[in-house]
Amino acid sequence: MSDRRRRRTLATVLGAVPVMVLGLVTLPAGQAGAAAAACTWRKTVWDLPAGADVGTLDGYDGGRWAVGITGNRARMGDGIMNARGTLWDHGKVALRVSDEIPRLNDVNAAGLVVGDTVVGNGFVGITVDHDGTTHQLPGDPAWDGYSADLVSDSGDIVGTATVDLKSRVVVWPAGAPGTYRVLPTPDVKYLHLQDVDRQGRIIAQGDSSVGGLVWDTDGRWRELASNGTPWAVRDGRVVGGLNDTNAAAEWTARGALVRTTGSGALDATAIGGNGTVGGHRFVNSQRRPVLWRNGVVSDPLSTVPAGFALDWLSDDERTLVGVESRRPVEYDCG
Repeated sequence: MSDRRRRRTLATVLGAVPVMVLGLVTLPAGQAGAAAAACTWRKTVWDLPAGADVGTLDGYDGGRWAVGITGNRARMGDGIMNARGTLWDHGKVALRVSDEIPRLNDVNAAGLVVGDTVVGNGFVGITVDHDGTTHQLPGDPAWDGYSADLVSDSGDIVGTATVDLKSRVVVWPAGAPGTYRVLPTPDVKYLHLQDVDRQGRIIAQGDSSVGGLVWDTDGRWRELASNGTPWAVRDGRVVGGLNDTNAAAEWTARGALVRTTGSGALDATAIGGNGTVGGHRFVNSQRRPVLWRNGVVSDPLSTVPAGFALDWLSDDERTLVGVESRRPVEYDCG
């Protein structure tokens, strides 16, 4: 998934999972998003804490809250020194933790922050108050470690646990505080949880033996057809790309392939509240951000710099959120 977001994988293989992604969404009749109209995109650079000069983003709620990391440029390479988990409220720093842990992995529209920290010899999943206070989520003592990776707008928390060096998906349901359930999980060497929608559908990236996976509301994991890699899910629409070609793809929540396309498409990273898909494509061999709607380009974002990595669309589709020149930024529709 390039370096647009820090990967959160609690498994036997840590690190980034390659992604070639683009999604195209068919919208219900009569549904029209703001992004479909012409916009004058106006840039706002988000704040950084005092002493920090770079930042990344890991989670965004679609309107207000975001989490990521802030710190200092490494002397060599693209790393971050003095990295600290950070919470933003409308682009303003609301919290920066005082050490490398806890890690802040995701946040929902209610401002519920989830992540992980070290207790004893292993990682545990937590929620984090806006003053930095952490609360450990319940877990099984037999687990080697566990992490809270995603949180839906419904308040369900999704994470991974390692058991005998294998990944297991865990859900802490909003409707039953203090409890958790372990989902039946494919037998894979690693499993990266990518996204969860309001209804509780989960998309994940597995190893080469399974590729992309989707957990539907019927309580089953299914592989994405045609060796796909998922990037985003919303209301049962899964978008991503085919691993074998530079082809965009859309699947149902049951993993069935709906359609594919190419035409210079590179990846898609977001689905807006009205179904617009945001991502990147090649234009004259230059990687550029773009918006698609109903399978065609709805806004080429010609005034947005090529260096902007578009990670999210707001729920109202009037804001693009991502990173540019190693700073969190947004572009708003004027």
